[in-house]
Amino acid sequence: MHCKRRLVVLIVGLLLVQVKSHPQADPCQNFYGVACGNWSSIHASDSYQSVLGQLDYNYQAKLADLLDTDRGEDEPHSVQQLRYFYTACRRPLSQDQVLRSLEQLIALEHIQFEEMTVGLTAAFRLEVIANINHYNKYEIWKLLLARQEHWDPNTTNRESLTRDQFDELWVRMPKIPFPEKEDFWYQVSQLEAELTSIGSEKDEVPRDELVTWIPSFWMLPWPNRYLTYRDLYSVARLLALRTPQFMLTYMYLRLKLLPEGLSKDSWLMDRDQCAEQSRQILSHPAVWLIEQNHPRLQEEPMLLDIFEELKQRFGQKLRANRNNFTRRTQQFLVRKLKRMRLRLSILPRNASALNMGQLIDGHYRHVHMNASDYFGNLYIGLNHSRPQFNTLASSRSPRSVLLPIQMHEYGTFASPFYITEKNMLIVPLSLLEPPLYAHDQPPILTYSSLGFILAHELSHGFDSEGVTYSADGVASRAVYREIGRNPRFQHEVSCLDRKFGSRRYEKFADASGLELAYSAYFDTAQTDRKRHRSTDNLLSQQQQFFLNFARFFCSDGELSEESDHGSDRKRVNDAVAHFKPFREAFHCGTSHRRRHCRLF
Repeated sequence: MHCKRRLVVLIVGLLLVQVKSHPQADPCQNFYGVACGNWSSIHASDSYQSVLGQLDYNYQAKLADLLDTDRGEDEPHSVQQLRYFYTACRRPLSQDQVLRSLEQLIALEHIQFEEMTVGLTAAFRLEVIANINHYNKYEIWKLLLARQEHWDPNTTNRESLTRDQFDELWVRMPKIPFPEKEDFWYQVSQLEAELTSIGSEKDEVPRDELVTWIPSFWMLPWPNRYLTYRDLYSVARLLALRTPQFMLTYMYLRLKLLPEGLSKDSWLMDRDQCAEQSRQILSHPAVWLIEQNHPRLQEEPMLLDIFEELKQRFGQKLRANRNNFTRRTQQFLVRKLKRMRLRLSILPRNASALNMGQLIDGHYRHVHMNASDYFGNLYIGLNHSRPQFNTLASSRSPRSVLLPIQMHEYGTFASPFYITEKNMLIVPLSLLEPPLYAHDQPPILTYSSLGFILAHELSHGFDSEGVTYSADGVASRAVYREIGRNPRFQHEVSCLDRKFGSRRYEKFADASGLELAYSAYFDTAQTDRKRHRSTDNLLSQQQQFFLNFARFFCSDGELSEESDHGSDRKRVNDAVAHFKPFREAFHCGTSHRRRHCRLF
């Protein structure tokens, strides 16, 4: 027992050496600063921006190694297509290829968001943006505008088009189903005038708000005035208002504008970027290939044990019934919790390697990639993935079918996710790697990281949106009506909404997840695993638990605060702000500044 305790202290001590706390950080005011300290500076030269990004980066490096080696003779058809996609991505991509790809796209009668994705990827030389849809064009343009690599005037032209230039370019345009020449010129000149007029005089822009870069590979007109970050959002809004048809045709003209003498050299995507794209576009074959060579499925019993402990803790809350739900609704919620399942991997767990390969091949049977046509492959992959998502999601036999994924979102990265319609929590195997997890690491490190992650996703099944879905993933109108009329529950929902707005679901899951994980490790119950908890140096253990929890969120300080979760700093600080064991562990005293919102 004492050896294990010393091992815990040693591991946490090593973490403290690697990540130094901010010298002025107060754990009661900025626990993220205490836990993550100089993480950003230590990892400034790395290709990832967060601990979660590090897990993905390592995973994709393994995938790239496998795709760089010769394939086996018995590999499934779908894995062969994965190799073709990766091979095409690794070939040099030229300006002529970009123009040919755009010519094919703008000749289409209807340009949808898959076509827009291919066009933006080609024009701006970036990693694939696979989540373009009607609701986030603005976010995509903001992402493009935030690319701060050095702008090279030898690769693009950012001056406005003259009428003579437009006339000359229009003559060489491919046949397109739209628009009339004069109408298109009017739209182009109007957009360019609005773009170049954004901004202020230099003395009107605060120094710390001044934008000092031009986005990399930017070929559209750039404002002639000085810009703030708010001005960048104005640029993004202008571009997001335009249709995909207009923008692809317009970007084609802009790329054709390059005069003689400007560089039209090819560029090459690095192997990790191509592995990431392969993982997004052909997710199931990528996971199959990784799992054949880097299996971690033996960890499932350990995670299942922790998951059952967390369910038991949350079940105590449901049975306490602080909301005074009717007996029927309380039984509805308890039954849902009892039947909630945990699964490693997006692939079925009860199929042989042969059957698994056949199952994946069936799903990708119409996908035929070309090892020399990257942009064509990207178009094929995007068009296959979107309609297939609903087909997979509607299946009621999750143990024997492929689970759905959403490109650039869940299923293609290390992030775990909860599928409401299946009442199932999915943990990608890429999570079970350092720095988050190591085999036989002390339980305190596992509970404070993976335990929190599992509890966070479990809690999503009972947030104000997921709570009305049954154990079988079917929405209940009766429960919906009762939840809507329940005064205490609605009061707590309003509390979350006032404090966190659209992030209320994630903030609830963070606070609930931390509380459940802490309880599962430090409290005792009949359902606990057969393990010994040391009571020696309890205060030190509590501090270690919270430090390891927070370090899962360490990231680049400049990461966007506009995501569904908010910034990592806010996530950590909000989660611990009103948690009594945390405040006791770090001697923070009692906080009366803001009320803690509790749904259960």
